[in-house]
Amino acid sequence: MWKIIYNILTFVALPFFLLYALSKKKIRKNVLERLAPPGTAGEHRMLWIHAASIGEALIAENLVNYMREKTGFQRFLITTNTHYAGELLERKLGDHALVQPLPLDFIYSIRRFLRSVRPEALLIIETEIWPNLIW
Repeated sequence: MWKIIYNILTFVALPFFLLYALSKKKIRKNVLERLAPPGTAGEHRMLWIHAASIGEALIAENLVNYMREKTGFQRFLITTNTHYAGELLERKLGDHALVQPLPLDFIYSIRRFLRSVRPEALLIIETEIWPNLIW
């Protein structure tokens, strides 16, 4: 029941969010990519790491480097909430990780992303509550 109510509220809020997003340069940079994520078709055995912003991105970088040395994981998907954190990770990790913005917490964005990505596991560096991502 809560899932239905939450999704109705997010759907109703979408036009207001889009107006707000278009007025803010930082959000406008990747809002379309977050609404309709491109995915990573063809990738296998990827560990998905979510690093919300710059601080978490630095932790994710160290985690990727450590796990490449100590585990069997060689491919990583890292999602971020900010464009700047994504740019930083792309620059530092190069081909060792695919970096994308985390889809907005609309049920269709999350479903599209998960159908495309199909990660082996999700590691969230700092607790964030995104109901459609968790449900």
